[in-house]
Amino acid sequence: MNEDIAGIIGQRVRQYRLNRNITQATLASESSLSETAIKKAEKGDSTLSTYIKILTVLGKAENLLAAFPDEGESPVQLMKNQGKVKQRAREKTSRSPAIATSPKEELDW
Repeated sequence: MNEDIAGIIGQRVRQYRLNRNITQATLASESSLSETAIKKAEKGDSTLSTYIKILTVLGKAENLLAAFPDEGESPVQLMKNQGKVKQRAREKTSRSPAIATSPKEELDW
């Protein structure tokens, strides 16, 4: 599945380039990348930073942001934080009900 997605991204990058009538050599020069990096990106074999450079030159950098929309905080989380911005995640811990009596105490039933 990852390869499929990477391949589609590469195809779209290639189509963006062709739609702008830009050669791989020109795109490489304008994005400060090598032609090999452009060819690899168009095959879906590249890094995020390479795609950012390429898409910036092609005027499509906003497409990356569309893939990662800002979800904001949930209403419940907003109430808990009372306007504070969450800085880190915490692992969930399971809480078992505490036993009020010590082992030495006898239970009265």
